[in-house]
Formats: sequence, C-alpha cells, structure tokens
Amino acid sequence: MSDSPLRIALVSPHAFPPGDDVGHAVAAEAEALARRGHAVTILAPGKGRQAAEAGRRRIEALEAGDADAVAAEPGGPPLLVATSRAIRKSTKGTGRRLGGPIDSASGLEIALGLGGFDVAHLHEPLAPSPALAALRHATGVRAVTFHRTAPLAGVAFVRPLVDRALAQADLRIALSPAARHVLAGVLPGDYEVVPEGLDPAMFGPPAQGPGIVVVARDRDRTGLRFVLRALIGTDPAQTGPITIIGPPDAPQRTRAAVPKALRERVAVVPDAGAPTRADALRTGRIALFPTDEEAGSPVLREAMATGMCVLASRCPDADDALGTDAGMTLPPFNAEAWADAVASCLANPARVAIFGAAAEARSRARTWDDVAADLEGLYRGVVARPADEAGGTTEPPVFADLRVRTGPGLGPREIVATAVERDIRVVAVAAPGGIEPALEVHRAAPDRVRVIVGQEIDTREGVIVGLFLTHSVPDGLALEDALRRVRDQGGLTLIPHPDSAIAPPAESLRAVQDLIDCHEGLTPARPAAQATDAALLLQRAGLVVTAGSAAGAPAEMGTAGMLMRPFAGPEEFLAALGDARPMRRRRGLRGRSARSSRRASQQDA
Repeated sequence: MSDSPLRIALVSPHAFPPGDDVGHAVAAEAEALARRGHAVTILAPGKGRQAAEAGRRRIEALEAGDADAVAAEPGGPPLLVATSRAIRKSTKGTGRRLGGPIDSASGLEIALGLGGFDVAHLHEPLAPSPALAALRHATGVRAVTFHRTAPLAGVAFVRPLVDRALAQADLRIALSPAARHVLAGVLPGDYEVVPEGLDPAMFGPPAQGPGIVVVARDRDRTGLRFVLRALIGTDPAQTGPITIIGPPDAPQRTRAAVPKALRERVAVVPDAGAPTRADALRTGRIALFPTDEEAGSPVLREAMATGMCVLASRCPDADDALGTDAGMTLPPFNAEAWADAVASCLANPARVAIFGAAAEARSRARTWDDVAADLEGLYRGVVARPADEAGGTTEPPVFADLRVRTGPGLGPREIVATAVERDIRVVAVAAPGGIEPALEVHRAAPDRVRVIVGQEIDTREGVIVGLFLTHSVPDGLALEDALRRVRDQGGLTLIPHPDSAIAPPAESLRAVQDLIDCHEGLTPARPAAQATDAALLLQRAGLVVTAGSAAGAPAEMGTAGMLMRPFAGPEEFLAALGDARPMRRRRGLRGRSARSSRRASQQDA
C-alpha cells in the first residue's frame, strides 16, 4: 500500500445518520481520513427504507461484478452504504438503532469480501451485531476499536466465540490506557491506544457567570434524578442556570424527571450531536457526569475542552482523563459526596476556574486529524509486518469454482479459457470415471489458474467427490471404502449437494462422518439469495462448506463458488474454507474484486 490512498471501510453496528457517540465518532473519523486523501466507505445500518434500498442496490451491483459499487473517491466525501435497515434496539435502553441480523450479516459479508478494501475497521465490536463475525471476510487489514468497556460484563457467556472472532483482527484499539488495561484483563491481547479527537474551534469558552450543565442521556434517567437531588436547596445566584443535556428524543420525559423545586431553573437540551452539545456546554462553568457511561463518554472531553470544572462518576476513563488537577471523580450514587463536592465548587469560584484551565490544557490538543494520522500509521504498519508476524498472507482472496464436470461441450481448453476470462483462480475438476479429465485441465492451465485434480465417484450408497487425488478411485465401492481410498492418497472427501448429484442418504453419512472433510453447500440450482443464505447457515452451524457450479458447459462455470484466501495444499485448503464465503455470480459477468482487478491489470501491463 506504500503511500498511495487506502480504500478504507469503517464498519458501525449503529445506524447512520448517527444518533449516538459511536456513530458520531465514526463519522468524524471518516471525514478526517478522507481529508488525508483516502477513499472511505461507511458500512452501517441505514435509517429508513430509502437508505436500505440504496445500500442493497450497491451491494447487489458489487456481487454482480461492479468492483467499485461500494467504493468512495479518494479524498472525496465518505460514502455511506447501508448494509440493512436499522431497527430499534430497545424502547427502555439506550435507544440505539442496530441492523437486522440476517440482512446486515449478508450485506456486510459481501461488501467486505468483494469490496477490495485495504482496511476494514470495525467500531464497537461487542455491540449486538453480526459485524464482528463478518470481519473474517475482509480482504485487507482488519482493525477493531472498543469504545466502551461496559459490554465486557457479558462477554463470559460467549467468550469462545468472541475470542475466535477477535483472532481475525490485526489491530485492537482502545481509547485510553485505562480502557486498554480493562480490555486486556478480560480479552487478552495487544491493544494500541488511539484516543478520540474533537474540533477545538467548536468548544469554549465557558460562561462568564455561574451555570451548571448536567450530562445525563440515559433513557431511564436514573443518573439525572440522582444528581439533581444534590442541587435542591442550592442558591440560584450561585448555581446560575441549570442545563440538562438529555437523550436525543422525548425531552418532555427528561423534564418530567426534574424535581418540582428545580423545574423553573432548568433547561433541557436533547443531544443532537457535537454542535448542540457545544452550545449547551457554553452555558455553564461546572459540568456534572453522574454515571459511569457518561463519565467515559466523549462529552467529558468536550466539557474539558470548553474549560469547565468537571465532576464525574469515578471510573477508569474519568480518572485517566481528569488526572488530579482537571476536575473531581466521585463515588457513583453517593449522595453525600456529590452534594459536598457541588457545594464546595459553588462556594469557591477560583477553584472552579483553576480546574477549568487545567482541563482545557489537557484536552484541546488532540483533533480528529491527529486521530486519522495515528490510524493511518497503524494501518500501514500492519502491512509492513513480515508475513509470519502478521499471522498469515496478505494476498487478496481468490474466487474458486470447486466442482466443474468435463463433458462434450466443456473440455480442457474451454475450462481454461472460461476460467481466465471470468477470473476464476481455482477450479476443482471432478468428472466421473477417473482423474484423467482433471489431469488434462491441469496440464493445459496457465500458472494463474490453480487446478485441483478430483473425481466424481459413484459408490453403492451414492455419489461422492474426491479432491487432491493422485490416482483414480473405482466406482461401485461401499461408501466407507471409497472415502478411505481418497484419504489414503492424501486427498479430501467432499459430499455433493443433493441438488446436483445423488448423494448418499443421511443415515449412511452419519455412519462415516469422521471420514468426511467438507460438504457442498451451494450450487446454482436455486435462487441466489435463498441458496447463499442456506450455505451461510450450514457454515455458521460448524460445517466446512464448499460451493461449485457443477458446470457441464462454459456458460455455467463460475456461477457458484467460494471467495477464499490462497492455499498451498489440502491442509491449507481446509483451513482457507473455514473463513471463506460461498457466493453466487451471474452468468457472463466477470465478478472480480477491486484489488484482484488492479493486480491483474498490473500483471498484464
């Protein structure tokens, strides 16, 4: 990737346009990376039917062979591609909108697998979303950023799955040293610290006179009710106006949570993003963050950049941000401690000013452009690693048609010509009657087309396929004997899809399951969406899945296959199938990824 523009996918499990801290951070990061000349695409659930339909059209075009369907222009505005229509997570919780699991999984896997992205960067990987599992389909650098440590409480229940998914990541990013310490204790691994940025010109200065801003955006308003009790009985001349930055919707419910004794002194501002928060923060000198979630949010740094004295619920993120001189951290929900701290600050404006000056000095130096520069350095650093240190090859994935049958209209010359034309880099040839037809294709193929020598074997119980064979297996054997003959010569055993061959019955397969290496999960015999979803379901159930066209004519080649990483032999082939994607391609279309296309053009030049 040298110093050329990167094609970057920023993946958000939360809906766009953004309505929460994670979404706003992804949007700001995308714009900063684009300012550095990169081509940035945001993959996220879309709000509304129109956004979802537009995203689906782009993903369908990508799957049909348009390699630039989900690509932004280098240095241009970030491109939003909706991977599904957003659904509301909860009416009582955070109210974040997440993607529907089935649609979002399929859209993400296609976009990451075929989009030719140099970098796939997932934000908030522990959010309830299929995004973390979809990351394994990415073709370039894979990065994850943890925005909040609160979801770690439930990780123990799904720890093996999370560990397996995170093992695919080349980069793990925490927002602070404190967050890195917490993450490493629960999900061991190496974490880079990349703090979030802000736009310094947007924040500050604070109000000249007194004023208090309460940041309480939780929809159950528990933190708001608690902290407002500390303000009851305070002198209005000392406190000044009280501004509440509340959830982005239902401000009337926020106002209803305010005690009657304070209701005339309070203004409620729904959080509509950084500009709205900046205006609200400028109305006060003291900022209160009554919950751990708010104390670890970007708004705390924004209040510091405004030059406010910050009182926050004690948590590692707040302790790290404030230090000992930029504010105070207090025991969560300790009414006496909070009342004393508020009273102390109201009685000592000079102390408030000292805290505010120190907070401003600690927070204003870091911008989103700094974040983008740090991320670019990390991305390029992963690419520069030796292959053994990086944990694998950096070669882009290849399209593999894993079952082609020779016939009168599909001889070795036609198979090779069609594979070259359609950029099919791997062809498994398995014809009935022996391995000679596959060997002929192997001898005729150029270096860029890998031929797997196979055979379609007719056993007493049904048809099976042997791959990586060195000599033929006779027909008419018992199922177990045929499978063992394939295994004995170092080959792999494949059970074909019932739609394309008379496969052995289920009871026979169960009796020899230890001798079966993989199952064909996708053929062109059914509608594309239905067939792909069925194959993905088998893959997620733990089966090693292959896909092939079972072609008997040139027009049928490449209509089904696997997008998989390159491999050297049978063992690496099986390992590559573990994170490969079964997919359908339309007849007559050249469905190559962008990176594969660029590489091929360079070779031709």
